[in-house]
Amino acid sequence: MTQLIRALCAAALTCGLSAATAQVTAPVVAAPYYSAEQAMQSLYTHHLPPLAKDFLAQADRLVETTTEHCKGQATLPALRAQWQNTLVSWETLSTPAVGPLITRRSQRQIDFWPTRPDLLRRSLEKAPATLADMDRVGTPAKGFPAFEVLMNQWAASRQPAPAAACRYAELVAQGIAAEARELHNELGTWAGKEWDDEPEATTGSLAEWVNQWLAGLERLRWAHIEKPITTHQTTGNAAKGTPVPYARLDRESGLRDWRAQWQSLLAQGRLPPGSSPPAAGSALVPMEALLMGRGQLALAQKWGQALDQVTAGMDKLTPRSNERELLAVTKSMKAVTVLFQNEVAAALDVPLGFSDADGD
Repeated sequence: MTQLIRALCAAALTCGLSAATAQVTAPVVAAPYYSAEQAMQSLYTHHLPPLAKDFLAQADRLVETTTEHCKGQATLPALRAQWQNTLVSWETLSTPAVGPLITRRSQRQIDFWPTRPDLLRRSLEKAPATLADMDRVGTPAKGFPAFEVLMNQWAASRQPAPAAACRYAELVAQGIAAEARELHNELGTWAGKEWDDEPEATTGSLAEWVNQWLAGLERLRWAHIEKPITTHQTTGNAAKGTPVPYARLDRESGLRDWRAQWQSLLAQGRLPPGSSPPAAGSALVPMEALLMGRGQLALAQKWGQALDQVTAGMDKLTPRSNERELLAVTKSMKAVTVLFQNEVAAALDVPLGFSDADGD
């Protein structure tokens, strides 16, 4: 027995030494160290400009399709499909909101939720005729949510959209397109920034990105999914059979919206499956690569696994998924939040805080 114990101990010691040697001499992936300047260049030069270009193209198509629908040349389903495509493009660009999306308060301008039906009705009665007139319309009666309310009203009536409502919808679409054009232009300017020239501002932009990533995750988890469900349950509306008041009235649109937000967060948080950290200046550097570049290989792996849990949950959702299934996904999102707050932010040497855009 004594010989057996000695043999087992010797084997364990040998394995332990071998494992320790392997950890030191054979890193999982050779990752370059990325400076704050390189990280910001990757975000504003390689990642955001193409998204802004696509959002502008989709927004312009929404204007065209709205006009065609009002002329009887495009069906309501075709208009809804273009609204969905534009919404997905918007969420992909704006999640998380950084740079000009914050300074312009774009979220508040074109995606304020919840829409206030009384304000929308009063705004329609005022019959605004130009975008300048729309400046006097409150944000809860404009943007993507208000446009969806109008489409639902037209669908419920089973009649062609009234001329005044159609004109209003055209102005809402034009407002979305105008904001898309401004963002495209401003992000084009940001793409040419010399991040090395202002190290303090660059460090601040990195901190903004990290904090806004967390804010974007919490907006998706809490504001868009969990809060509507819990509010619905605690107010007794669930017993009455009324629907959960999600940001998007149509469940298929809501699911596409949630997935667009998550995919954008994932792209900035996780390396694509099977890929290595990119060379500096060649592509977006996600947070996983930043962690690897700082030698935080174990944390990077843990981070990737936490993100993968959310992805697996999101992939299982359908427009018919119930509240229990949705809350299971938000639980995995909460685990990502906790890991981010407890370990990831510190490893990236970024203090966590709030920005002016957190509540938009």
